[in-house]
Amino acid sequence: MDVSARLRQGNLLPLVGIGVVSGLFAAMFGIGGGIVIVPLLMLVAKMPPRMAAATSLATLILTSLIGVVRYAGTDHVDWLGAALIGIPAVVGVLIGIRIQRRLPADWLVLGFGMFVIAIGLRLVIWG
Repeated sequence: MDVSARLRQGNLLPLVGIGVVSGLFAAMFGIGGGIVIVPLLMLVAKMPPRMAAATSLATLILTSLIGVVRYAGTDHVDWLGAALIGIPAVVGVLIGIRIQRRLPADWLVLGFGMFVIAIGLRLVIWG
């Protein structure tokens, strides 16, 4: 269900809640997009995986801009590191979109779930 349909039904609260939770996680742990927003959009907002991923990427525009503006004055941003990660990340996004379009949605969900489990185990065991 898209946002305009949600507006007509008046059930925007789940999307607002997802935004607040992802913003908190982004500020505290540097995560929010794929790890928080995508699963919540799929589980709470009932979005299909591809729409959830694309919507998550769109939200990063706003959260990244606000985050970097707030952190920039604190001398906590490694600008060279950001460029060395960010520029190749653009290439990775373009490649990832091409791959994502060719895979069944079930494979995307399974792969994402396995990735999250692997990261969680890594943090708990070797944190």
